[in-house]
Amino acid sequence: MKTIKQISLFLLGGCILFSACGLNKMVKKQDTVSYTVNPDPVEVYAGKMPVEIKGTFPPKYFKKKATVTFTPAIQMEDGSTVTLAPITLKGEKAEGDGKVIGYKNGGSFTVTQEIPYQPAYETSTMVGTPTAQLKTKQADLNTVALSSGVVTTADRVSCNPNLQEKNTGKTDLLLSDHNYKGPKTVEKTAAIYFELNRDNLNWSLARNKDAANKEALAAIMPFLCQYSNVEGVEITGWASPEGELKRNSELASNRSKVAERWFKGEYDKYIRAKARKEKVKPATLKKDFTVKTQDNGEDWDGFVVAVGASNIKDKGQIVNVIKSQSNPDQREQQIRNMIAMYDEIDNSILPGLRRAAIRVTCVEAPKTDEQIADYAISNPDTLNANEILYAATLTNDVKAKTEMYENAMRLYPEDFRAYNNLGCVKMSIAQKDAAKQLFEKAHSLAENEGTVLNNLGVVALLEGDTKAAAEYFEQAAANGVNSDYNLGIISMKTGDYRKAIEQMQGVKCDYNVALNYVAIKDFASAKTALDCIENKTAEDYYLLAVVGARTKDATLAVNSLKEAFKLNPDLKKRAAKDAEFNKIKDSEAFKALVF
Repeated sequence: MKTIKQISLFLLGGCILFSACGLNKMVKKQDTVSYTVNPDPVEVYAGKMPVEIKGTFPPKYFKKKATVTFTPAIQMEDGSTVTLAPITLKGEKAEGDGKVIGYKNGGSFTVTQEIPYQPAYETSTMVGTPTAQLKTKQADLNTVALSSGVVTTADRVSCNPNLQEKNTGKTDLLLSDHNYKGPKTVEKTAAIYFELNRDNLNWSLARNKDAANKEALAAIMPFLCQYSNVEGVEITGWASPEGELKRNSELASNRSKVAERWFKGEYDKYIRAKARKEKVKPATLKKDFTVKTQDNGEDWDGFVVAVGASNIKDKGQIVNVIKSQSNPDQREQQIRNMIAMYDEIDNSILPGLRRAAIRVTCVEAPKTDEQIADYAISNPDTLNANEILYAATLTNDVKAKTEMYENAMRLYPEDFRAYNNLGCVKMSIAQKDAAKQLFEKAHSLAENEGTVLNNLGVVALLEGDTKAAAEYFEQAAANGVNSDYNLGIISMKTGDYRKAIEQMQGVKCDYNVALNYVAIKDFASAKTALDCIENKTAEDYYLLAVVGARTKDATLAVNSLKEAFKLNPDLKKRAAKDAEFNKIKDSEAFKALVF
């Protein structure tokens, strides 16, 4: 009898231990409860791991007054654990907060969490530990594995800027244009003035006697002989617009011909004198060029400009009246009316329009590329800024480029281009801080220069300052630089991959474009974007292997990894622990390739 009582007490104690045997049943049948996490493996997007944790309880499992605290955690390879936000569940009659799970029909829960990613999580395991409680009693249930490893593919955004002279619409460091157009064209101008309604030479006219005008005419012939290549001589006859149209056209034509005869005569005289001085034959000094004459008739545009630059009080009204007259006869009548009203028009403005304009165009002696490259270092003072910047494009030697740009900065300190281009060179040799200072100096000299704003955006992007990068790229776009692709990278960095696809729609065969499609699980488009890349990098092949793994194409995955490893053997270490390949890691082909 005593033994029976002892057994009864023992059973009673056991039931008390698990609160009237309720927890005992939950412990025994805990394997009937399922816990999952989606996605599996967990994926990283913009530095965050969004997960959906789900649990399903069978009928007649969850006691009405019981509670279960499900605590997810991340277990690292080194044994350390990071506990995540617990999930509280309760029976139908349990007190407190929590998701209610029915007893008769069972139930489920779904909870989403966003976990900040840490590099140590990549090879971790996500687990969950349920703890059941009924009144004052508690039972720790078995820890369950939820997922293995963390996929970081979507965060492997490529930002490896290349030096470019022109904007390609991708993430590039943009060199400022050197603007060198070859041998420089130079010109000299002068004019011969005529009396009203006359086309004969009169050197007694005040304008012809003017010292500055005489000096300009005297400089024409020495200028013409200074250059070996004379592009041409143009002599244009003009008339003032107050006379009759036909007569003015005749005057303009005759004035150009008179000026032509004067020019040819003066040229021959100058050549003979020069030949005597140099003791050579005149024929050896003569240039091969043509004199082109033309008459432009009445100089209405010149009249409007001259009135606008005058001190006439009513000049605005005068200009408006002239511009409003479409009929030539009416315009000429208005001119005659104004002459009667304004002495300055008759005495100062109209006489300056009765002329033959002379323009001589020559080409400077060209320097070879070899000479320009040599002078840019040995004798930079003989070059202009465009020539020095051009010289820097003729070499791949970083030291030489640096010296050339430094010479340009010294000689032309207000020209932003040398600072910007040297900044690009510094970036190419991983001197980001020095490059940033140079870009900032260039920006201080040219605040609205798109290439500089672009480069500052690239630096900010590489520094992880996506906010500043976005601002720079937007400003660059407002100043003529195609920044769509770069703004797409900003969208990728913030996890908005669909927006990035829209921003990058102008680029087709590209790693980042493919990565966007992988992130939204459009694997067919991702494969298309990768397949058409002509010279694939190791990263291109690696992403193609990911596409193969995601689409259960083991052959594509393995073959792509093989190509990736040829270009970069270090990627084997990444593949060995990459959760992207969890489903094929046990295959002989994968193990033979990676391990």
